[in-house]
Amino acid sequence: MKRLLTLIASLFILCSAQASDVKVEAVIAVDGDTKPATSFASDTPKLHAFFRSKGTEKGDKLRGVWIAEDVGDAAPANTKIDEATVTANEDNFHGAFSLSKPTKGWPVGKYKVEIYDEDELVATVRFTITAGK
Repeated sequence: MKRLLTLIASLFILCSAQASDVKVEAVIAVDGDTKPATSFASDTPKLHAFFRSKGTEKGDKLRGVWIAEDVGDAAPANTKIDEATVTANEDNFHGAFSLSKPTKGWPVGKYKVEIYDEDELVATVRFTITAGK
């Protein structure tokens, strides 16, 4: 029984170590053909958070959460706009989360995308929306 508890504790520690070994790099861009940026016009049709991961395994789930950090009177601070989850189709995978422009355009202000591996925050990408053309 003591050996079983030791084994379970060892597996728990191993699993915890693996989760913290996940690294994610992310950028925001209009599409896959444009350079990443940190500022976009309020009339931008769609934004993409492109990411690549290291330490993930096939079947892992990454969740992207779009947040309006500070958009003045348009919404309270740190309002969650949307979220989506993608499942890794291979080890160390890459992918994207996207968000379309609201009907009235993006409110001017500060935004971020948080990327989670399960419930662990592994990356944050900040960007701003400026007045359109």
